[in-house]
Amino acid sequence: MPSSRIFAWLDTIPHNCESRPVPATHDPSLSRKRRRLYPPTPEHSATKRLNDAMSAHAGSPDKRPNDETHKPSRSSKRLRESSRSFPPSQSQCYTSTRSGQASTLRDLAALERDQEGLKLCELSTFHPQPPSLEVLLEQIEAFSYAERILPASVRDRIERLDGAEYWDMKWATQGPRSFQHYSTEREALGCTPSPDYVHKLVSEAAECSANCHPEANWNMEVHSRILDIAFDTTDDQARLVKCMGSPTASIIQEYHRSVSRTKKVDFCIYLEPSVDNSYPEAEDDIDRLSMTLRGEVINHTDFYPLRNRPIAMSIETTNPDESWEKAMLQFGVWESARWAFLRYLFDKYEDQVAQDEAAQGHQGYTPAPPPSLSRLPEFLPGIIVQGHDWNLVITTQQGERTILWQRILMGTTMNPKGVYQIVCCLQLLRQWTQDTFWPWLKEVIRQSSKSCPG
Repeated sequence: MPSSRIFAWLDTIPHNCESRPVPATHDPSLSRKRRRLYPPTPEHSATKRLNDAMSAHAGSPDKRPNDETHKPSRSSKRLRESSRSFPPSQSQCYTSTRSGQASTLRDLAALERDQEGLKLCELSTFHPQPPSLEVLLEQIEAFSYAERILPASVRDRIERLDGAEYWDMKWATQGPRSFQHYSTEREALGCTPSPDYVHKLVSEAAECSANCHPEANWNMEVHSRILDIAFDTTDDQARLVKCMGSPTASIIQEYHRSVSRTKKVDFCIYLEPSVDNSYPEAEDDIDRLSMTLRGEVINHTDFYPLRNRPIAMSIETTNPDESWEKAMLQFGVWESARWAFLRYLFDKYEDQVAQDEAAQGHQGYTPAPPPSLSRLPEFLPGIIVQGHDWNLVITTQQGERTILWQRILMGTTMNPKGVYQIVCCLQLLRQWTQDTFWPWLKEVIRQSSKSCPG
């Protein structure tokens, strides 16, 4: 149809149409308004012709704003609907979490391919285990079953506790059924926290969990207090092993040779050599040896408070909603650097032993190195805390690659029994540090510092 005929037809349409009659119960003005906004819809083809004609003619105030808008595709519609399915903050958080998880898995895959990297394995598949590790794990597992976690000397006092106030200590007050929880050997490990102290810890942990506290609050209100009571002692020899926060401690670059970014941990169990009366030269030997080490410190980190205090064990903490893989990556990279430091230190020890043997060989005598120091430690224990749960992990060496073996649940801060389990496990690890790791490291330091200036 020629456009001139369309314009002629449009001119015949009255500009001031009367409104249709409406029932008296309706508001006429509302009815007119609705008619203007939503006029009767003509056939589709007629509508198209009318819109084409109106676009060529003068614009109309009654034209719908989206009449000429491009119709969205199905995919864009689905995208908008998907974005509306979550509030913006949740949607962004989910995307960020998914992206972070993918990044963590990429780093773990790259580390697994690296000959000096990190490989994750299940502790249940670790066979054969070093005999010393078998003994340690048997004791840890006994505590994780709540066996021998209370001293026999406090049994009467615990059984007299008010059942209404200490309702969650019922497991320790059930007569013969509770015998497994008590032991006459428990006191040899260290202090046992009182029920009041444990209840406060459980309450603080519940607060942190229920109200989504950040990791720093968990560390301050819960984790550090458990470590305080576990390492609290009046025994001078036991004071050799202590704990401090280390969230800002960085790895010395020379020990960080992996493809992943450098990582940090939250707490370090360390040695205070100055309290070891059997080694009065410890501080001087460490100072002289440190001058020949990278960063001039006795660790794989240049964290100043630990400059002359060897790290014995590391603890990584995460929030309950953070991925376990991220925690393992964090801890694994840190421990890989620690193993690199120990290899470097042990090389110095072997060099010094070789020099001593050569010097004594000229005199016709070649002593064999002590059997206990013929190699690096067979394993190193560590801890990863995820919210309430305290997990024991083990690292070993395979060439220059670190194997991270996961995991045994030591206990949980969700209830008093779990706190007592955690404290026992920590005190057992302190004993291992004191009786096994420190004698090895002490001999390495003593021998390696012989030829150091100072």
